[in-house]
Amino acid sequence: MYTLTSSQKDLLRRIVRQVREEKLPEEFSITWRSEGKGFVSVWKGGSEEDIPTVTQGALDALAAAGLLLCDIEYYTAHSIKTELSRTCTLLGKAYEAVDSDFNAPDTSFVKPLTPLADITNLDAELKQRCLPILGAGSTNPKLWDSVVRTAGVILEERLRDVGGIADPNRAERDLVNDVFGSRGTLAAKIPGAFRNPYAHRLVDPTPEDGGAYIVFINLLLKMLEDLR
Repeated sequence: MYTLTSSQKDLLRRIVRQVREEKLPEEFSITWRSEGKGFVSVWKGGSEEDIPTVTQGALDALAAAGLLLCDIEYYTAHSIKTELSRTCTLLGKAYEAVDSDFNAPDTSFVKPLTPLADITNLDAELKQRCLPILGAGSTNPKLWDSVVRTAGVILEERLRDVGGIADPNRAERDLVNDVFGSRGTLAAKIPGAFRNPYAHRLVDPTPEDGGAYIVFINLLLKMLEDLR
């Protein structure tokens, strides 16, 4: 959703209407009066009272929302920089926003579904041992090979710790069986940890946990397809 105020939305509606009625070009100029309000010099909406109140903040908000482009002209007097005027260009998204009554689709879910988009809640050991490797160049597949291998070692160590496996030589399939096999130390806990809470009650995970869960399931599904 657009985080615009009612007055900012109304301003854009009036601008779009003027453009569609060919009373205002898509690129227009704003000059500022002494009281800080803007004047659209080519506005053809009728009397001066019909001209909407324009403020720098409103235009900045529309620009930040990707609805306008603003080219600002300043003048400097006594080392004080002041905005003199700005040229505004209406963008295609402005028409879409007005036509949909600013009911933009919520795409905030993309961030939790993007691996490593936010490393705030990443496991501390993964942060310490894996991320510095990627700092040398995250587009290099060889570095990702090292990161995945390091992450695998961290997972094995965590399995030994959580599963109470004292033998440091137990690894890979043997370690997994020791922990999750029919007689493993966590045999009945992993299925419940992932699926059961969501199947039997409302859990309301955080966006980060929910996104991580979907990304994890997506990776498993990809691996299963590779085995097909």
